[in-house]
Amino acid sequence: MVANAFTQSIRPLLAKFGIEAPDIRLDGLAIDSRQVTPRHGFIALKGHERDGREFIPQAISLGAKVILAQTEDSEAHGAMEMRGGTVIVHLFDLPVMLSSLAAAFYDYPASKLDSIAVTGTNGKTSVVQLISQITSLLGTRCAAIGTLGSGVYEGASTRWTPSPADNTTPDAIAMQALLANFVLHEVRQVAFEASSHAIVQGRLSQVKTDIAVFTNLSRDHLDYHHSMENYAAAKRGLLRQPGLQSLVVNIDDPEAQNWLDNAPATVERILTSMAPDEPRLPHYRHCVATNVQYHQAGVQFTLQSSWGTHEVNIPLLGAFNVRNILSAVSVALVQGEAFDRIIQVLPRLKPVDGRMEVFEFTGHANVVVDYAHTPDALEKVLQSARAHTRARVWCVFGCGGDRDKGKRPLMGAAAEQYADHIVITNDNSRSESPQAIADDIRTGLSQPGQAVFVEEREAAVRYCLDNAQPEDLIIVAGKGHEEYQIIGESKNKYNERAVIARLQMEYNT
Repeated sequence: MVANAFTQSIRPLLAKFGIEAPDIRLDGLAIDSRQVTPRHGFIALKGHERDGREFIPQAISLGAKVILAQTEDSEAHGAMEMRGGTVIVHLFDLPVMLSSLAAAFYDYPASKLDSIAVTGTNGKTSVVQLISQITSLLGTRCAAIGTLGSGVYEGASTRWTPSPADNTTPDAIAMQALLANFVLHEVRQVAFEASSHAIVQGRLSQVKTDIAVFTNLSRDHLDYHHSMENYAAAKRGLLRQPGLQSLVVNIDDPEAQNWLDNAPATVERILTSMAPDEPRLPHYRHCVATNVQYHQAGVQFTLQSSWGTHEVNIPLLGAFNVRNILSAVSVALVQGEAFDRIIQVLPRLKPVDGRMEVFEFTGHANVVVDYAHTPDALEKVLQSARAHTRARVWCVFGCGGDRDKGKRPLMGAAAEQYADHIVITNDNSRSESPQAIADDIRTGLSQPGQAVFVEEREAAVRYCLDNAQPEDLIIVAGKGHEEYQIIGESKNKYNERAVIARLQMEYNT
């Protein structure tokens, strides 16, 4: 639970929802019963995997004075009962009203911030981080929420607080509490990742959003959404965010036109592209990258925009990072930042942790760590590696257990098409056998015998370092910034970036 300075009686809070309640004062709300104190109300609702109402006794034992519990009976809405010294208020359709309830408790913090929501299958984390970097370099205090965690952006010294349950987008209560905490710390802008799960579940429904960013759409989370149509529609739910004024769209993605067609008429559309001849560009304000040249230390290109044109050299790898930069720059321009000032800070951008992050080796191939865990992301990472080296590309990757099995052969096919050497390894295998997952990946290979299976991830990286030539490039995909690996029911400590940094010291001596 995020600490905050709000104390509120549930009487005026619930009165906003037509419910008469006693005057009991709380310092915060908690959706996790383990975070309950006598000064925190417990929100007991039915989740996707667990029913929070099962934890009401635990919340009472921890001293909860107030419990707001979901009921499926509309007639029971507003009904109250006492269990010892605890008041339980039953609320019909609590999941739907949760964001509104949290926003009211924390005094609508998003209304006091400039807020940017970023969605898409790939690139959310990078775009959020790049927006924060640019904003901070331009002198504005900002914060970020997403896969890396949440926190006030302080450059390299930023300490990210992990999101509850490791969610890309926090639950509705935590989201409003974070925003309120940012307001207390004099933050002026927040950029956050909007996952499809969060949009569908209404976690953001009462988060005032000034700018929405769409990066791309490719296969992911079909174990939850069941079809690409449902998944795409879930993402587009971001267009219903309250207060939305501007939409930044990667027009090169096939799904982009659906965003343009479904955006409210009052919302300005800004297009980003790497295709200067795109026919839709003249009809909207835009940012376009042309004359793109890849080199060992990054990418150089011409930034052509409705605000000006300038040559840009950024210390980031890959075409997708050019797209990420275009989105981040568009956000800054829409917010009124001067084009010339933005151009000045771009060379000072840093790679995002675990996103095409290069570890240099002396006498051995360099290693690139990336979070790519979808077929499209892996394809783009390997294509980028091709652009930055004339030698061979090695690809180390796996797939998560107990998740969308259909993407496993697609990941294999992407690796075979764009890498010279494939090393299949373990990801978060969960309850599945790593060997069985590897076999599923191999079904997507035309030459499955050419792929090597090395179950333990560090051993897989060592295999590449021992067999690759110094001019080759080793891509290690799937874990990125993560600091754990789930095997069976155990969540083990595993920081791939730290492992490779250690190997870097070992092999460079």
